[in-house]
Amino acid sequence: MLNNINWATPEIFLSIVAVSLLWYGVIACKFGGKVGQTLKINNLSILALFITGLLLIGELSALVSSGVSSVSISLDLLSCTEYILLIKIVLVFSSALIILLGNESTYKDKMYDFEYSQLILLSTLGMMFVIGSSDLLMLYLGIELLSLSLYVLAAIKRNREHSTEAGLKYFLLGALSSGLLLFGMALIYAFTGETGFVGLSNYIWFADNEPELVMGAIFIVISLIFKLGGVPFHMWVPDVYEGAPNIVTAYFAIVPKIATLGILIILLNGPFLGIFIDIQPIILFCGILSIIVGGIGALNQGKLKRLLAYSAISHVGFLLIGVGTNTLLSLHATLIYILLYIVMSFGTFAFVLNVFKHGNFITQLSGLSRSNPILALTFAFILLSIAGVPPLAGFYSKYLILLSALDNGLFLISFFAVMGSAVSAFYYLRIIKWMFFKDSSYYHYKDLGDVLYPVQNNLHVNFIGSIIMGGSLFIILTFLFYPTPLLNLSMTALSSSLI
Repeated sequence: MLNNINWATPEIFLSIVAVSLLWYGVIACKFGGKVGQTLKINNLSILALFITGLLLIGELSALVSSGVSSVSISLDLLSCTEYILLIKIVLVFSSALIILLGNESTYKDKMYDFEYSQLILLSTLGMMFVIGSSDLLMLYLGIELLSLSLYVLAAIKRNREHSTEAGLKYFLLGALSSGLLLFGMALIYAFTGETGFVGLSNYIWFADNEPELVMGAIFIVISLIFKLGGVPFHMWVPDVYEGAPNIVTAYFAIVPKIATLGILIILLNGPFLGIFIDIQPIILFCGILSIIVGGIGALNQGKLKRLLAYSAISHVGFLLIGVGTNTLLSLHATLIYILLYIVMSFGTFAFVLNVFKHGNFITQLSGLSRSNPILALTFAFILLSIAGVPPLAGFYSKYLILLSALDNGLFLISFFAVMGSAVSAFYYLRIIKWMFFKDSSYYHYKDLGDVLYPVQNNLHVNFIGSIIMGGSLFIILTFLFYPTPLLNLSMTALSSSLI
């Protein structure tokens, strides 16, 4: 019954470690030294994720050497392909990097709750189940494990009003999203009698476009677009980004998007391929709306985290255009886009986590180029890449998305995407203007509570933040001259697993 269960070793290992560390934390923190125990559990969580990543790399090597394109696991509930393993590896190491980056927040944001790293482990486990699922039931269980962990993470600062508000908003809207997902799955099962991806793919391919199947698939896709933060299901994004602690915001901005996008690509090229023509307009419509709303919404933001929230919505729009085009070139472009987006987002949030001690107003960055020119210049390059300014890596990823859309005759959508990208350049340049062309002695900012936040001088980034920002800039610049490894990796994973 549990066929090929050895291929689920990384998931089994991570689940055992997560539960064990949770028990250890409960017992150890009863005997005092809560801060020290929290840091110890964080480091053990990083080690566990690193070992899980090595196990996944070993599985990828074994799969490639075996010459088999796919392995079914445990009654066909899970599956293993090069594409799935690549996404899992990125997920695991991204989560480890988030915990490593957040160790400083243990002191800075007074995050003495050891459960924080365990929630990241559990949500990472949920994402591994999501991306590896080959059955609707496993997909739902994985998404619920992921979502429940994220709800608690958003509200982990229980003594801070904004954090609890963010958690409550995300929980209420997330419950609606889960209801839509379950309703869509129920519709599909009612008319097919299947929950496995292979059985659904065969049934839907030969079905005569039954509207019930189309509606079920649309509900599932809408639920996944909500998880990505695409318009018009984006209402939670700005409030959660602003209300959650900085390190939790970084996690929300980077890791869950990888798994959600990955399973969306699998669904559209597997079970829903036979009715893709009916789903495509909705995906493209949400994509172009996300670019427009994200660009316009970020224009008048005074806080960097809210600006990054609307920026993330805009980037989701480009990803949805790539997914909605659904050709080998567009999916290749989408995978390149999300990988480069991860790199640039890590650089951005390493800056946010280290620079802002109180508040996160853009005006607090005035005069940064004079107090710390290297930090300002590094962040400026990262921002220009995110904006898609040529010849940086961000431009290349957007260019590939637009090229694939134009090849498929999506001229109007490409036009709006280019206009949205031009608008986004304005608010990124506005941040650069504050860093390089404003005098720090004149600017202060008050929030709604009438708290005065002074301009921050003598800013320094800790060692881990420096490494991450430097690594992000290195990858952005290296991709200009040597993009071949990343391009070959994504194309090989896609062509061997999906097309």
